[in-house]
Amino acid sequence: MIPIETQLQTLRQWSESGEGDVLTIYADVDPARPDNAGRAWLKRVKNALRDLPEMRNRQGKRDQPMYDQVMALLEAERPEARTFALFAHRDQNGQLYAERLDLQIELPFVDVTRGRIEVRYGAPYITPLWVAVNDYERAGILLLIGGRWRFFEIFLGEIREDEETLASIASEDWKALAEASHKVLSEWETSAARSGGRFDRLSPRERTAARVETWMHKLYSRLARLLDQAVDRLAIERLVLVGEQWKSSHFETYLSRRLQQRIVARLPLWAEAHQSPAMALLGRVEPVLQETERKAELALLQEIREQPGIWGIDPVLAALQLGQVQRWVLPWSLELTVWHCPHDGFVAASRETAAIMCEQPRLVSLREHVLRLAFEYGVKIEFVRGEAEQCLLDEMGGMAALRRW
Repeated sequence: MIPIETQLQTLRQWSESGEGDVLTIYADVDPARPDNAGRAWLKRVKNALRDLPEMRNRQGKRDQPMYDQVMALLEAERPEARTFALFAHRDQNGQLYAERLDLQIELPFVDVTRGRIEVRYGAPYITPLWVAVNDYERAGILLLIGGRWRFFEIFLGEIREDEETLASIASEDWKALAEASHKVLSEWETSAARSGGRFDRLSPRERTAARVETWMHKLYSRLARLLDQAVDRLAIERLVLVGEQWKSSHFETYLSRRLQQRIVARLPLWAEAHQSPAMALLGRVEPVLQETERKAELALLQEIREQPGIWGIDPVLAALQLGQVQRWVLPWSLELTVWHCPHDGFVAASRETAAIMCEQPRLVSLREHVLRLAFEYGVKIEFVRGEAEQCLLDEMGGMAALRRW
C-alpha cells in the first residue's frame, strides 16, 4: 500500500466518527510557482489562521497548544510537494492529534482568492481529497529488463515498487531470461541492419531458437498471469510497458485482452534504466499518463454530444435529481454556485426553481454538495482539466452528463 493511503484511511475514520472540531488546512506549496518563492505560502496560512475565530478550547479561549503544534508541522522540513494538507483535532479526552499529508498532486476546490489556501474549523473538510482519490486512476508500470523485471504502482502522484507481484520467479529463471533476451536482441539487430530487415521477418529457424523455446513460453505465460493478478489486487486501471520494443510487443501477446486494453503506452528503455530510482521512473511515465487522461476526458465529452447526453447546469441538475444520470462531468476548478433547500438537499441553478421546493433556498457553492449528491444518486463524478475543462465551460454550460437511459 502506498503510504498516502494509510493516512487517507485515518482521515476517513475521523470523518466517520463524527469529529466536529477539526482544523483543516490545504495549501498550494508547489515550489515551481513564483508566488510560493521563499515559502510565501506559509505567511498566507498564518494570516488565514489568525482570521479563524472558531479555533477555541472548551473554555472558549484560543486553543494555543493546537495552534503551536500546527505551526510546528507547517514549518517542519518536508520533501518537495505540490499541495500540503493538514488536519488537527482533540478527542473526547482533550488529547491533541494531527495528520499532515505532503501530496505530489494538485487538489481541486482550494480557494484561489486566498492564494490557493483553504482553512476551516469544524467538520473535517475532506472533499478535495476524496475528489482527487476518485479522479486519479491507479496506474502500473512493468519494467522489462532482462536480468529482472520490476512492477510499480502509481497513485496520487506517488510511486511504489510492488515486490510481491514477481516474487515467485526464481533467480535462475531471471538469469535464463536475460540470456535469451540478449540472444534475441542480437538477432533482431542483425535482421534490422539488413535492407528492409525487421524482427518479424526472422526465419522460422531463428524464431524457434530465439523466441519460442518451451521454457520461455512457459515463463512468459506465468509472468502474464502474475501481472493479471497484480492488476486485480492493486485495482490498476492503466498499464505502461517500459522495455525494448521487441520484448514489450512479444510479451503483450501473452496478456489477456482485458490487460491489453489497459495498456496506454509502450516506452523504450533509457541508459541506466535498471538503476533508476522510482521517482525518476515516475518522471518519465507521468507525462504519458497525463496525456492519456486528457484525451480520455475529451473523448467523454464527445460521447456525451453523440449519445446525446445532457449539458448545461439546469438540465443536468434536474436529470441528476431524477436519478437519470450515470456519469456527471464537472470542471476541475468548479466555481459554480447553486440554490439549496436545507431541509431536503434539493439544488437548482436558479432561485425560482429552488423556490418551488422550499420557501427559503440559500445560495451555496456547488463544491460543498458534490459528494453528497453523487452518493445519494449513485453517480460517478468525472472532473476534467485542460482543453476538456475549457470546452465544458465555453461550449457546454459548465457541466455535462451521460444518461442511465
